[in-house]
Amino acid sequence: MLFVSQEAHPRWNSITLPRVPKESNTLNNSNASSIANLVVHLSADFVTKLKAQVCQGNQRFSTFECLLSHMWKKITQARGLAPDEYTQVRVAVNGRARMKPPVPMEYFGNLVLWAYPRLTAKELLSESHAHIAKSIHEAVAKVDNEYFRSFIDFGELSKGKEEELVATAPEIGDSLCPNLEVDSWLSFHFHDLDFGGGWPCTFLPPDLPVEGLLIFVPSCKEKGAVDVFLALLHEHVELFKQICYSLD
Repeated sequence: MLFVSQEAHPRWNSITLPRVPKESNTLNNSNASSIANLVVHLSADFVTKLKAQVCQGNQRFSTFECLLSHMWKKITQARGLAPDEYTQVRVAVNGRARMKPPVPMEYFGNLVLWAYPRLTAKELLSESHAHIAKSIHEAVAKVDNEYFRSFIDFGELSKGKEEELVATAPEIGDSLCPNLEVDSWLSFHFHDLDFGGGWPCTFLPPDLPVEGLLIFVPSCKEKGAVDVFLALLHEHVELFKQICYSLD
């Protein structure tokens, strides 16, 4: 069980679920038919080269941070954002190992909050992959034990005031542009599943109904390779396909 502090007191001025009017909607209304789903296969060799480029000197970043730095850079380029326009990524952060004391990984409750690394389009296009990965790493690091505890206290103080809160999850047909949302399934062991017919030869999530949503999935074809499932507006797909394998 997760309990609130003896005196519930959020320690952050800004919390993931802001109190804003219900009518407010920061998402762009789009149409599901204008959203294209595509899969980018990143070979094990490509992932190795990408990590070598991002992790230079004493800098070390996770595979997830390396992949996201690359995809964020290329999608921003494909979207043709103005140089001074800000773009952010909503990154799911698992709090089980971040809480003190740690919560068992088998805990079935919802213990996920979000980090929001934020950069301008100019930074994403002109700075190195390492610079972008560092921004992602620092944003995720801020979602620590204190932040999770503060959020629990925030939830306690918000009881009875639910009408003042709005959900942040996008709806079907929404466009997140200029922003992104990413989920990592890289640690899922679905390749080991065997219901009597052997291991799966492929794994496919359903179509993504929200523009700007990405999912990283370990490839069934090659050990160490990654399949990126993503949704973009049709007008951004062609350029993205041309540049997504470039490490420039």
